[in-house]
Amino acid sequence: MTGKVVFLGLLLICVITDAAEMSGSMRKPSCPDMEEIVACPLNLAPVCGSDGNTYANECTLCFERQSTKVDILIAKEESC
Repeated sequence: MTGKVVFLGLLLICVITDAAEMSGSMRKPSCPDMEEIVACPLNLAPVCGSDGNTYANECTLCFERQSTKVDILIAKEESC
């Protein structure tokens, strides 16, 4: 029984720590406001969107925001 309580306590600490890291790390991508995105560079610099999808780079995330009219933020600067 004591082992289960310790395990659940450690699990709770991990979940709280992960939630704290994610809460303040989202940022708005730097997308052109008035211009329509026609093409994005092919560089691979993955970003994780707040929608749970991985985008090849910030430009492709901006393109998705523009085409879907959904406010997608950058959750982290790597794959989801």
